[in-house]
This record gives sequence, structure tokens and C-alpha cells, in this order.
Amino acid sequence: MPGQVYYIDPASGDDANNGLSVEQAWQTHDGRDFMPGDTVLFKRESVIRNTLNMCNGTEHGCVTYGAYGSGAKPRFMGSVELDDTAHWVEDRPNIWRWQGAFATEVCNLVFNGDESCGNLRWSLDDLKNPGEWFYSGIGFTGGDGGPCDYSDCVLYLCSEGNPEKAYRSIEAVLWGERRLVSGQHHIVLENLAFWNSGVHGFQDCRVEQVTIRNCEFRYIGGAVWDKERRIRFGNAVELWDGARDVVVEDCIFENIYDAGVTHQGSDTSDIPERVYFRNNLFVDCGLASYECRGPEAREIYFENNTSVYAGGGFSMQGEEPPRQSEFYPRPVGHHVFLWRIEGEFHDIYIRNNTFFEAPYGAAIYSIIDADDEKGLIIDNNRYWQTTGDMLIYMQGKTYGSDEFDRYKQELGQDKHSIIAKPVFTDDALLSRL
Repeated sequence: MPGQVYYIDPASGDDANNGLSVEQAWQTHDGRDFMPGDTVLFKRESVIRNTLNMCNGTEHGCVTYGAYGSGAKPRFMGSVELDDTAHWVEDRPNIWRWQGAFATEVCNLVFNGDESCGNLRWSLDDLKNPGEWFYSGIGFTGGDGGPCDYSDCVLYLCSEGNPEKAYRSIEAVLWGERRLVSGQHHIVLENLAFWNSGVHGFQDCRVEQVTIRNCEFRYIGGAVWDKERRIRFGNAVELWDGARDVVVEDCIFENIYDAGVTHQGSDTSDIPERVYFRNNLFVDCGLASYECRGPEAREIYFENNTSVYAGGGFSMQGEEPPRQSEFYPRPVGHHVFLWRIEGEFHDIYIRNNTFFEAPYGAAIYSIIDADDEKGLIIDNNRYWQTTGDMLIYMQGKTYGSDEFDRYKQELGQDKHSIIAKPVFTDDALLSRL
């Protein structure tokens, strides 16, 4: 069903306009009721420091969210810029305190746009090296208790000289609304970027008929889930309590604390089915590029993806592996991680992917029952692993690269897969290798 096309220009738009042309663009998107068949376009090169809570469509038409103009994708950011030298006060030698309150908990620091992250330390006395930070309110939002507001909580950063002069920019990534973008059904999300979310990128419950296409998710997660156990979390695309007819394709996932894409849920979860993760690029996903987690799942396709440096990026936080995690002390940093399957599980396809280096984990790491593993169809993948001795972990067995043929024979998977160093041609990816 055709609908209206609306234009949003956060820099130069005006909410007094009708939003129906580039010249009449609105400035804001919040609080608007879009109808099935409508298209909502954000101006490229825009930076929107806000969440995108999408309107749902119906079986008669999706609501499409995208971009217009030229240049970089419109960027939704869940962070605030710390750009005033006067707000940094040296509290003790090389330990600087930010004079100002945050609306919600600080989860991460990102320096110089996207060059690096700070390293969280768990007490003020632990700050020793430049880039290490501590926030006195960590763990409050995650359930450890604490104030109703954060007016008395303080951010500290170790820096040789005023941090604002030491870095071109500093972004404080906040817990915010727990996710940067949400929407439940009959939605198309394309050509948009989501950066610096303290918890999740896209997240919603019982998602149905949703396509996420050609989007970027960068620096997602880092919120403290359990302060006592020193566990943090955050996924780029989390489908919670069931999903049907969902497509995530041609997206970039870079520097994700936990999983790039995942389906998971509670005891009352619907069964995720007909979910397609395809043609995506995953770089530096801390837990896994794809976390296949129950309690149930069927007709899931993880195909034609490229996963590079599983377990890398800011999720290690300068610590020695294994990183603390919910299932500690098992290793983390896998390309594909399968666990917590408790019910119906079949027709899970892991095919035609490139898995390149998982320094701390495995290309495929499964701790589900052997009977559940019969529901896996793994084939036509390309593997390359030069560090560690674990390429595949299944049925309680570890297979290194030199045992690939034995793995194929014993488990009957990856019959047409190979071990071969891939040749990358993507310029953005080549710059990271």
C-alpha cells in the first residue's frame, strides 16, 4: 500500500513544515505516527543523539525508515560529547574528574570518533594508565541498586594532561533507553547507522516481518550487568522472546561488546523461525558474531557472512583472557556460539561464511546437547585460524585446524568447507587487517 514520504533534517529542518519534501523537511522524528506504507527519510551526514522508536506497519504495508541525500549514513548516537576543557578538573596527578552529571549510567568511552575505547576499571584506585576510566555509578542500572538519579555520580579518566587536549573528541556512551532503535512488526530499516549504545543497538520482543538492511552498528554495549562478578553486556541486534520472518542483511557490525546478532528469550519465549542473517560483515565482536541461544529455535539462516577477529575490539578492555562473562570461565570470542537450547531446535543453517581468526575462542563453539546438534546444517564455509588450538568445539571435543578432516568425519558437518586464507577486497575491511 503506497503512503507518504517524509523528510527529516535534524540540522536545518523545521517542525512547522509539512515534512513532505526536502525543502519542507521536519527537524525531529519523535512522537510522530506514521502509517503503513509510509517512508521516513533522514538526511545523510546527520547526527541524531536520540533513539529511533519506529512505528509498526501492518500486513497491508510496512513503514520504511531510510536516508536521503548524499554522504555518510545518518547516525543515531547514544552518547554525549565531553568537549569542554573547563569541565575536566585534575583530581590527583593524571586523574581527571568530569564536572557534570549524566542522565543515565556511563557504559563506555570512545576516543577520536571511532579510533579507540577507554578501559573500564572497577575502582578509582585502579586507574594507572592513560585511557583507563571509572564511573562511581557503574552497576546501578543493571540491578545492583543505587540512586534514582546520577547527579552525584562522577566520571574519572586517567590522562597525561587535560583529556580534552589529549584527544580530538571524547564520547561518553550512556545506558540511555537500553537500545538505540526498536520496532516490532512490518518495518524496513535501511541505510542508517547506530553508534555508541551502552546496551543494545536494535532490540525488541516478538519481532515479525522486519528487515534491517545496509545499516551500521558500531561501539555497542559495555553496560555493567553484574558489578560484583564484573560482567558487562550488550548486543547489536537482539531478537527477544521470539521472531518470525526477520531479515538482517548487508550490515556492518564493528566493536560489539557481546553478540553481533542473536535470538534469545525467557521461559515464555515464542520460537524464532524464518530468521535470516546474511551478507553481513562482523569485525571485533566480543562474545560472538552470531549467538544462537534458546530456549528454542528453528529455520535460522546464518549465511554468506564474513566474521573477522572474533573476541577482539573494546570488549577485552585491556584484560587478560578469558574475559568475564555470564558463563565464565568458558572462553569467549567465537564466530558462532550455540548454547542454552532447551526445546525444539532444528534447521539451523550455518553456510557459505568466511571465519577469519578467533584468537581467544573458536570458529564454532557449541555447548548444546549432541541431539540438538543434529539440527545443525553446517557447510561450504571457509575457515582461517592461526592462533590457539581450537577451530571447532562440538560434542565436548576440540578440533584444531590440523584436525579439520577428523572433525568432518566424526561429526558429519562441513563436508564441502575448506581451510584457506581469504582474500579480502573491501577497503574498509582491508584497513583493519
